[in-house]
Amino acid sequence: MKKIAFLFLIYDEINHEDIWKHFFQNVPIDKYNIYIHYKYNRPLKHFEKYKLEKCIETSYGDISISKAFNLLMSIALDDCDNENFILLSGSCIPFKNFDYIYDNLDTRYSYFNMAPHSACFPRCNNALKYLEKDCIQKASQWCILNRKHTGLVVKEEDNYVKWFEGCENSDEHCYITTIFHNHLEKEIITTPNIAKDATTFVNWQGMDYKYPSYFGLKNYSYIDKEELLYLLQSKSLFGRKFNKDCGSLYIYEYLSSITI
Repeated sequence: MKKIAFLFLIYDEINHEDIWKHFFQNVPIDKYNIYIHYKYNRPLKHFEKYKLEKCIETSYGDISISKAFNLLMSIALDDCDNENFILLSGSCIPFKNFDYIYDNLDTRYSYFNMAPHSACFPRCNNALKYLEKDCIQKASQWCILNRKHTGLVVKEEDNYVKWFEGCENSDEHCYITTIFHNHLEKEIITTPNIAKDATTFVNWQGMDYKYPSYFGLKNYSYIDKEELLYLLQSKSLFGRKFNKDCGSLYIYEYLSSITI
């Protein structure tokens, strides 16, 4: 039976752990696995048993982010039933129920929210020593990979560490560039750097979104019912940057009623 691997990269906690507990409630254990890489080892309320035994040092915007996800993926690949690999942070919450996600993710494809090609330069100029310009791409780190592509990006870590040495936010380039370098772009489903309807929602300033951010990346300490329902009805499966103080009980009330 197909399984989904949920790969969490966290600092020390999952902000809305109760919501995730509800998300997995009554789901057969043979349909999913959870793996958690942490920066600081503080006890989790519900998911302590899913932490990796050993983690690596990570820094924001650094290649170490990709290396940490690679560690998660390499362990998840040991279970041959894992077919979809979802990259998540501690600030993520689900916008759909488990069955909807399980039934709608296609194991033949990976999913990326792509940035314009022009956003790769000049930050990726070093990679031009190794790659054709058209191969160098940028996408949100918060992607969903199939098993084939997961194995590929783990295997090719040494390559993209070299390609993006010294590159700012290199984690946004590693996986998607590896896909293009191997001529597998027909095996991905993409969205064009959007907020709503990306598989994982995030609200950056300048994105075309009904409730735009006016100050960089929006970290949600509050979300009103109208916007939350708007997101629940979108194509997005998850949302990022929901702070711990973002009305946990209020969000839980709505997410508990998700029927799709």
